[in-house]
Amino acid sequence: MKGTNYKFSIFLNNALKFLFLFVIVGSIYKLTKDFKSSEFGAFSLAFSISIGLMAFILFYLMRKKYSEKIIFIVILIMGLIIRLIWLYSIDSIPTSDFNRMYICAEDFLQGTTYMFKGTGYMARFPHMSITVLYFALIQKIFYLNPLIAIRSFNIVFSMLNIVILYFISKEIFKDKKNVLLASFVASIYPPMIIYNNAYASENIAMPIFLLSIYLFLRAINSEKKLRLLILSSIALSLANLFRPIGYIVIVAYLLYVSIYFKDKLKSKLILFTGIVLGFVIPTFIVSYSLIFLNVLERPLWQPTEPPSISILKGTNFESYGHWNEEDAKVFGQCDEDYEKADKRAKEIIKDRLLNSKKTDLLKHYVVKYALQWRTGEYGGICWVEDGLETEMNREKYLKILGQNDGKELIKLSKDGESAVQIVYIIIILLTYIGLYKKERNYKLDLMYILFCGFSIQCLITEAQDRYTYIVSWIFILLAINFFDDRNKLFSKKGEIKNEG
Repeated sequence: MKGTNYKFSIFLNNALKFLFLFVIVGSIYKLTKDFKSSEFGAFSLAFSISIGLMAFILFYLMRKKYSEKIIFIVILIMGLIIRLIWLYSIDSIPTSDFNRMYICAEDFLQGTTYMFKGTGYMARFPHMSITVLYFALIQKIFYLNPLIAIRSFNIVFSMLNIVILYFISKEIFKDKKNVLLASFVASIYPPMIIYNNAYASENIAMPIFLLSIYLFLRAINSEKKLRLLILSSIALSLANLFRPIGYIVIVAYLLYVSIYFKDKLKSKLILFTGIVLGFVIPTFIVSYSLIFLNVLERPLWQPTEPPSISILKGTNFESYGHWNEEDAKVFGQCDEDYEKADKRAKEIIKDRLLNSKKTDLLKHYVVKYALQWRTGEYGGICWVEDGLETEMNREKYLKILGQNDGKELIKLSKDGESAVQIVYIIIILLTYIGLYKKERNYKLDLMYILFCGFSIQCLITEAQDRYTYIVSWIFILLAINFFDDRNKLFSKKGEIKNEG
């Protein structure tokens, strides 16, 4: 009789064969719309030729049987060159929330903490607080040009993503060619390049999050499970300080341990405890340290705006659950009172869910789900370009950069968005076909679980393209599964064999 892990894996696999169809349809539909508003110009041509040339170099080195280390170094060099070219190509500036965070960082350096107190913006959305402090640190150290410093560090973080994904791939795929192919895709993966010029906190969170994933995968067949799982949770708690993803990932970790680990119940309970405490304790330490230093007024997990406001936005039919002014005003209309706003938001949510037609509800959530995963650059283009076009204080930032007018040698929204979308569709199609492979790779099931967890979160709360960028790397690994022709690693009973 096959094990519970095998049965759950098959269930997960069958469910995703259906759910991924909406992602495919949504991403192809977006491409058809992009064709009407963008063009394949000089950048698109150069981008396509560059990828082709880099792929030729990679396969040439593989065919000539160069060492894995040399090939990986070449991949890193190619990835770094692309990122440096992108850094030089545009004088991007902070926009929207990140503009506010940068300004708050300046004010913090002047000795004020209003933004963290009462109903200040960072008190309403405390997950932004650590990024404000990070911006303040950069401004303090690199005071001559903190904007270039932030984007330069983004490149460092992006290169770390490639390195950690290389080691994650080694845990999942035993064929060296697939490991190197995953690293190559990570080096040219459009969203992980585009976001380097955005002042988004995800740039900092992603490598720490990937480290957590790597440590978790290492724990699966290790004799030091507890130690590795605790370290994984600590890393996750640090990533969570910059992007609130922890509770989704913790649930995924606990679910994976309960289903796929072969430890006895008592051992699993110990592992559960280690995972939870490894995440909770660092969060407590950071929060109460900042309160003790009179920076924060409340712990990072206690916003002064109720989470129900975000859920309310997620139920808005007209915006398909994205940010909308109607629902954003509710907090202010309730005099910024937590209890009143929470009660009012829940009343509206209840009315929308219970008094709407079932067909309207179904349409809303199907479209919302498809929209969430349809964009191959995960909203990075607008975060990079919009600041130069919309921010009222753009002159201030251009002065920091030493520019009279913002340089924009590559405008992806006009020439490049379609090319980026085509790359994404290819990756999604490879991911979908990989679902039909008969061989079960249980380590990849962790990625499927994470995908489901983030999909559920985005269905419940306000949706933005940026919110799923933090897990965009999942599709790299899932796409590489298409090329995985290794021998069986798992027993007929569906039990994980010792791979180490």
